Amino acid sequence: MKSKARAGKVLMIAYACDPRGSGEHWLGWGWAEQASRSYEVELVTTPKARAAVEESSRAAGIAPHFIDVPEWLRSLADRGWASWSRKLAWQKRVARLARALNREKKLSLVHQTTFHTFRVPFLAAGLGIPSVWGPIAGGEHVPPGFGRYLGPARWTEKGRTLVNRFWLQTPAIQRSLRQASVLYISNRTTLDFLPLRFRAKCRIVSPNALRPEDQQWVCPPAEAAAGGAAFRMLYVGNCVARRAIPLVLEALLQARLGDYELTVVGDGPALAHWKRRAAELGLAANVRFAGKVPRAQLDAFYARADVLVFPALRDSGGSALLEAMARGVPVICLDWAGPGEMVDETSGIKVPVSTPEAAVGAFAAALARLQREPALRTRLARAARARAEARFGWDAKRQLLEETYLKLIHPDIGGE
Repeated sequence: MKSKARAGKVLMIAYACDPRGSGEHWLGWGWAEQASRSYEVELVTTPKARAAVEESSRAAGIAPHFIDVPEWLRSLADRGWASWSRKLAWQKRVARLARALNREKKLSLVHQTTFHTFRVPFLAAGLGIPSVWGPIAGGEHVPPGFGRYLGPARWTEKGRTLVNRFWLQTPAIQRSLRQASVLYISNRTTLDFLPLRFRAKCRIVSPNALRPEDQQWVCPPAEAAAGGAAFRMLYVGNCVARRAIPLVLEALLQARLGDYELTVVGDGPALAHWKRRAAELGLAANVRFAGKVPRAQLDAFYARADVLVFPALRDSGGSALLEAMARGVPVICLDWAGPGEMVDETSGIKVPVSTPEAAVGAFAAALARLQREPALRTRLARAARARAEARFGWDAKRQLLEETYLKLIHPDIGGE
């Protein structure tokens, strides 16, 4: 603990935080746990997963603090503006606690990790000490011209973009962006959305990280990964319009693959539209909609897949994409937003988003190439696993945190 005290005291703010949870909740805990390896950490979160947070905090040497909002505000969860009001009320209470903790403990740095969005302000950035905000997303949007793949949801997406532009100009958000010392930004699409004056303190940091089961996965032998007569494509994730499976269906029509199958694993509001589109294009015999599958059964789908297709038009990351990479499954995705950051040319194929017609043609060409070149699939699979381990393991995240914190807390040591 003496070495941690010398390194500094960090206040970690993670609204979503659960050591036993998934998605943003699990990531919120992960950032705090990694910071605790070298720093004294005061963690502020909600009481939603209090028992799990307290237990894991004892093991990690973290001091947890739990902030709640009145019951009437909590009851308004997920109701548009009311939901934002609840989150803002929570942030205001956190800011008051942060000021008290700073007076009492002389904090070295404050870092707000979750929410993973710029739309909820970082009110504790005004403590007068170094601050880190992120990874934040929210500036992602559907590329111009691609709305036709959204079905009935295209008008909702247009409305979201307008709301984001308004939200970015609100005083609390502008003040948070200005006061934060460093901004972790999930992807370049959000980076391009932010005002130019903040770019110098931005760093691209994917919010995704490998889970223990991802790291423990043993890739099959190369010959097994390449074997099988049918070319097996897989999609895993929520069936929401912005994931744009109809784009893949059009690409399949162009690619004329012959013996193939596409399995769509997941459920959601866009599923009916996707099924109709597959039938309209005459692809129903080759496209299987498996529905929602328990996590424990997903590995069997990844093991059979030759490629993961992930045509997201708006996504800050993509947990299924990282799961596939960790399991040695190459990826075809759009070179856009989060997926475009996670995959490189050695670990998958990224399709440009210049026009819908060009994207469909490039996706079709990628599918055809991977079907006829099993050796390429094997090379991409190995590189995907290596990239997942090198870039998205918690060791890499901890190194990033420590480099950032050192430069902010001890600029005489960590500065360039």
